[in-house]
Amino acid sequence: MIPSGSVSEQVAVGLTQGLVALIDLLSGGKAHPQDPLASLAALTTEGSLKFNQYYPEGVPTSACGEGAYQVNGVRYYSWSGAATVTNILDPSDVAMGLIGLVFNEPNDGLVATCSTHLGKVIRDDYRMNHLDEINGLLGIHSLFETDPVTLYRQHANRLKQAGL
Repeated sequence: MIPSGSVSEQVAVGLTQGLVALIDLLSGGKAHPQDPLASLAALTTEGSLKFNQYYPEGVPTSACGEGAYQVNGVRYYSWSGAATVTNILDPSDVAMGLIGLVFNEPNDGLVATCSTHLGKVIRDDYRMNHLDEINGLLGIHSLFETDPVTLYRQHANRLKQAGL
């Protein structure tokens, strides 16, 4: 955890605010109030454990495992990337690459790959970073990987075939 009031905290907040501003600008989003410290805290091990205590459905019971596929009629699926820098034309990849350096395991620039597991894991090794996974920054992504829009269409079909 970053010490409160430290230079590291100020740098982290500045980077997070810059990333949020860039995402808002390039995605055409409207400026909404942001809390960089709360966002960063939610991404820590402690923050995610606290969240999972409130919402345990689909959470794996073993490291890098799968959780329950269905709980109380709700189906749980997950898929994620395991790359940080995916396209040299994507300016957000610089931030994803730098943030990804703090991990000691495969990650998508914001979340450790194993931490993305929820319910049935479709796949966790796409060559995508966190922003690619949401088709952020004008849809720029790796030329050597499935288009994120295709993944969402496949998932919509998966849900349709499951009767949802």
